[in-house]
Amino acid sequence: MTIRNKLEQLHNDERGSVSVLLITIVVALVVIVGLVVDSSGKYQSTQAAQMVAASAARAGTNAVAGEAIINGNLALDSTKAQAAAENYLAASGLTGTVTVIGNTVTVSVKGTYTTKFLSLIAINSLPIAAKSSAQIITQ
Repeated sequence: MTIRNKLEQLHNDERGSVSVLLITIVVALVVIVGLVVDSSGKYQSTQAAQMVAASAARAGTNAVAGEAIINGNLALDSTKAQAAAENYLAASGLTGTVTVIGNTVTVSVKGTYTTKFLSLIAINSLPIAAKSSAQIITQ
């Protein structure tokens, strides 16, 4: 058998072609499952961050100025409101910013979702963010 005959035989040999196709399909399915699982996880993490932001803003609005009891004027103590919202954020384990303007407390939360499947294709985390405001109703 000559080298030319051996090369022709190898060229016409189709063994193993199914393995390459199967590996390609499996990798594509893992990526699709990863997209579904990790996008769902990111969505749930974003919803949790939204709940934390809303709760921190409400915690901040509970810091009513002490004079409200004495003279009946309902107003925020901005330093206490900011401290209350920041303490709530710290207890939740997320980071964010708190802004107090007038009778409104606004909380922005940022974090990351650690991926489960997408880390296989070098996407290790996805950013999450949420923002919420709460306001004292003065009537």
